[in-house]
Order: sequence, then structure tokens, then C-alpha cells
Amino acid sequence: MSQCDCPPYDCAGLVRRHLAGDRDAGDDLARKFNPLVRAIVRRVLSADHHADWDDACQEVLLRVFQRLDRWEARCPFCKWLAVVAARRAIDARDPHPNRGLPPGPIVDPRPAPLSSGTIDRVKCALDNLDPERRRAYDLAIEGATRKEIAQTMGKSVRTIDNWLAAVRDELLTCLWE
Repeated sequence: MSQCDCPPYDCAGLVRRHLAGDRDAGDDLARKFNPLVRAIVRRVLSADHHADWDDACQEVLLRVFQRLDRWEARCPFCKWLAVVAARRAIDARDPHPNRGLPPGPIVDPRPAPLSSGTIDRVKCALDNLDPERRRAYDLAIEGATRKEIAQTMGKSVRTIDNWLAAVRDELLTCLWE
């Protein structure tokens, strides 16, 4: 773990304590690093965005505390915080144009519903299955593993694999007709 170069604070220790549930450690971190965050935000946002300084500082600190568990201690905490603060301040200054909803209509990613003819063909195929294969299929649909199905039906796993593959092929045929 890297050493923090801002004694007498043990920043890594405060982070560990805060992550363990010590709210006072979090308050200490916020008090200690608020001036650093404020200086970075002021530098990045400049005087043109003076009204946004407080909001940006609060956003940076909130983001840091939400993701504190992501600090991997490969560098001192204060340096990690400075990088995160600078990046968040830049985001506040220059909102990314691709954030939010994409332009144009929003397409539903789900597949189109099956036609009633396709549903009827699938039902017919399932109704015409050999009773043992249908039972294996039903058990698989209920979430049973191939091994559990084999044990339940007194068959080998390989037999169950073959039966389920045959059922799959039959159902795929129904979908492509």
C-alpha cells in the first residue's frame, strides 16, 4: 500500500474505517479533503462558472464516497482523490454530449412477440412429444439440471442430453416454418 504524503493523517486508515461503517472517519475525510476538492473545482471551472462551484464540490465528494470501495491503494488516497475530483469537475464543466437518451426513436430490444400460428405449432409439437421426452423437457423448464433430470427419470445424463437436443430441434423447426 502506498504511503500518504499528508501526515499526520492516516488517509488509508480513515478510508478503511469509513468502509467498515465508521461515519466519523467519513466526516474526517470530507473535512480534510474539502479544501483540495474545492481548489481543483475552482481551477477547472474557472470564475465563469462560479455559481456551480459548490454543486460541483458536493457532486465530487458524493461520487467519491459512493465509490470509495474502488480505491485500490495503488497510490496515496489524496492523489487518487485529486484525479477523481479533476475528472468530475471536467464532467461538470463540459457535459458529455452522448450522455442521456440517444437521439431518435427508442427501439424495444426485446424480440417481437410470436405469431399465434407459431404458438399453435409449438404447442402442437410439445403435445406430440414422446411422454418421456416431454417429462424431461418439463423438468428442464422448471429449472432442474440435466443430472437431476437423469436421476429423477432413471436415465443417463447422455440420454437426457440427446432427448433435450431433439426437443430443441423440434421446437426450432416450429419457429422457422
